[in-house]
This record gives sequence, structure tokens and C-alpha cells, in this order.
Amino acid sequence: MKTRADFQLDAPNLKEMALGELWQEVDQCQKEGREPPELPEDGIAKLMERVYERIEREALAVFKSSEPWALKAWAYSTILRDTVAGEVTEPMVDHLMSPVQEWQNKQPFDPLGHFKERLDFERKSQRTKECYMLTAARFVSKVGRKHRYTDEDIETYLSWANKHYTNQDSYYQECQRLLQFLRRLPGADRQRELPIRMPKMPDEFYQPTFSDEEIQTLIWATVLDDIPPNMVGRLFVATVYGARRSELTELSSADIHLNGVDSNIYIRTKKGGQRKRQPIPQSLTPVFAGEITPMHGHTIQRQLKRICKNTGVLLPFRGGYHCFRRSTVTTVSNVEASDTNVSNFMRWAKPRTMLARYKQTPIEVTDKAILEKHPYVKIWEEVVPYLLRFNSHYHQGIPLIDNT
Repeated sequence: MKTRADFQLDAPNLKEMALGELWQEVDQCQKEGREPPELPEDGIAKLMERVYERIEREALAVFKSSEPWALKAWAYSTILRDTVAGEVTEPMVDHLMSPVQEWQNKQPFDPLGHFKERLDFERKSQRTKECYMLTAARFVSKVGRKHRYTDEDIETYLSWANKHYTNQDSYYQECQRLLQFLRRLPGADRQRELPIRMPKMPDEFYQPTFSDEEIQTLIWATVLDDIPPNMVGRLFVATVYGARRSELTELSSADIHLNGVDSNIYIRTKKGGQRKRQPIPQSLTPVFAGEITPMHGHTIQRQLKRICKNTGVLLPFRGGYHCFRRSTVTTVSNVEASDTNVSNFMRWAKPRTMLARYKQTPIEVTDKAILEKHPYVKIWEEVVPYLLRFNSHYHQGIPLIDNT
């Protein structure tokens, strides 16, 4: 029976791997009649640094991380692919990858670590930060870790990305995220552009949405499917105010103030948008009867799938609460001529135009004006009497919350 000592590996194992690959390359060159590669001037030490960098880049390519866990996972999937991971093999992997980690610690600059630190201080959604980091990891896995990246480095990556992303939308987004990474490097030009022509933003977003008829069906489901207030409130905020899923997860009764004509709601806007209170039509305050508590994003997504299934509404592939947001933007822009007012109602960052800066109409006034014309508000006004009468969670006499 083998003991743990039988599995001990020495650091030279990586060296043997590197030399073995070098000799294979020499043999291949001889077969093809090419000059074999020269051994670096610093000999084996320099060769090993190349090996460590290659391991890091391969871990980045597969696991989108160069942290110790990713290096170990790479070792299991390549060097030890036939070995069953367990308590016995763990010290072996630690010992095998320790030279790579030592090499990482000696490097003067970690572009991914620097980028992550910068993003931690920025007001962006967690999902946005994750997407930025994934693009940065793919880029570094292709061209390596550097303090400065040349136009040739960027062209190499974009050449790969252009073939990898068959959808023009996806390629455009990848270019935008790469720019964010490049502009946040130390000493980088904040206005740096890509060395090739930036792809144009597609004229149309091929993103799923709900039709007005489907929105109406889902609103009526609050009565017919006896949906609890916690989800009714979220459907209301999603359809009327176009809240994102990440904003709906944090929604709670503390954000809702019911006081007759002065009722309002505070949506914890993500992605650097406006955070402000928005009016709630007095006729729709009964929607918020009962306690509204935070819910996990996966939970409200499952609830939406269940509601769509019960009502026969097709939830598009990769569809979710952003389908409501796109529908709301579309329908509000159809009844409100001012792009500035629509932008403010949807809580996007303030439009940077002279008109928007000079116009003195209070946002709460324009929001109320939009709600008076909002088609989905009209649907909710039709539904609320039936909601109070037939939804068991409402007709049991739950008092309205008053947070004034």
C-alpha cells in the first residue's frame, strides 16, 4: 500500500517537463529541417520562468484565474489527469505548484490584481465587475502579464476574439470591456482607444423582451395564480419602473413609503445610475400591502419562470427581469416625448447635455407626469380591485404599511 511519502514530488519535476518539451521541439525542428530554438542565455533558470508563465496563462485560459486554486486545478486536469484527487494527492499538488507561486510573487506587477483593486472601489454591479475580470483574464492568458501592452498585443487578442464571437453584439461588448481594462493600467491614457477600428454598436439589440399583451397576462396572474405580496410587489416594480433583477432582490418595505398622494418608492439603482425616490400612484398603493422582504436573485428568477409557465407566456432564452425593463423603456418612450424625462424616470445617469443641465423641472414632477400616461399603470389600476378581492393574501385584511 502506498503512503503519502510515495507521492512526494520534487521541484525538478517541472524542470524535467520543460526539458522534455524542449527536446521534443528540437526533434520536431530536425525532422522539418528547421533551426532548433536556442536555449536562453540564463540557461535553465530562464527556461523555467517561461514554463511558470505558460502554466499561469493556461490556468487563466481554462479557469479564468491565476490564483493557487486555479493552478492546482490546472495540475489535476493536465499533469495529474489520471490521478484521483484526494487527501494523499493534495500535498503533491501543493509541492508541484509551489515554484509557480513563488515565481508569481516575485513578479513586479500583476495586471489582474491591479484591475480587481480598481473595480472594488467603483460603483458597478457585481455581475459587471465579473464580466470585466473575465475579459481581462482571457486577454492576459493570450498575451501574458505586462505593465504595458502594445498595439500588437491588443491586435493579437482582438484577432482571436473576432473569430471566437460570431455574434457582433458579443464582440462589441468584449472590445468595450477590454478598453476598460487597458485604461485602468498604471499610467495609462484614460482616453486610450483600440489600435483597430472599434466595431460599431449594433443598430438593434437582439435582446429578449415581453410584448404588451404578455405584460398584461403576467399582471393578471397576480390575481389568477394567487401570488404572494412579496412577488406581486416585485412584478409591479419591474413592469412600472423597469427595475433590474439585482435591484429587485434588495427591495424591502423600508424602501416603500405609503402616505396617500405622497407615497413613493426608493429603488437601490445599480450601474452608477440615479438613486432617488419615485412617486407611487395613490390608486396603486394597495399593491404593497403586507411585508416586502429581500429575496435572492435565483429565487425571484425561479418564481418568474413558474409564473410564465402557468400563464403560457414564453420566457425567451436567457430572458428574465430585463425583459420587463426593455418593455418599460419602450412603452414609456412612446408616451413621453422627452428623452431626458424618460432617462430620469429609468434612473439612468443624468444625460450630459446642456438642455438637461439648464432644465429646472423637478424630476418628481416629470415622473408623476409619466406615471399618469404609463400604459402598464393603467393595467395595474384595472387589476388592483380584483387583487384585493380574490387574492387570498390580500383579502384577508392585511393592513397597508405606513412608513411615514
